[in-house]
Amino acid sequence: MITKNLLSLTLLATALTLNAAMPKEYTRTSIQHANSISTRIANILYNRGIDKDKALEISQNFIHENEELFTLTLHTFVSHTSFTQEEVLERLSMMALQKRNVDFSSYSSLVRLAQELEINSYDKALLSKLEEISSKNSLLKKVFA
Repeated sequence: MITKNLLSLTLLATALTLNAAMPKEYTRTSIQHANSISTRIANILYNRGIDKDKALEISQNFIHENEELFTLTLHTFVSHTSFTQEEVLERLSMMALQKRNVDFSSYSSLVRLAQELEINSYDKALLSKLEEISSKNSLLKKVFA
């Protein structure tokens, strides 16, 4: 009976120790970093012929704020408009290369980005949607501040 309990405790302690030693969190953060917006922008710049280290530096300087906030505000913009994330990231990579800033909580910045993404004139519905997006992103910015 004592041997059974000792064996059970040993197996439990081994399982807990091995489970804690597994690099799950490291793997998850590595995957998140590989899929981060700054990395994706850097990859676009790299594919255009810019040195990999320089492309990463340019993209990190472009985002320069909390990347989670930038990702959330970008997602809000993409999910409320007809633009795809790939289109927006392509445009953002050009803006990063030109050292131009984008503020997803600014209405004028969203209008400028929409103009660059879509050459056609747009209607009041898109403008009101952009105003709504800027309001939502302003609230997100206050939460992250």
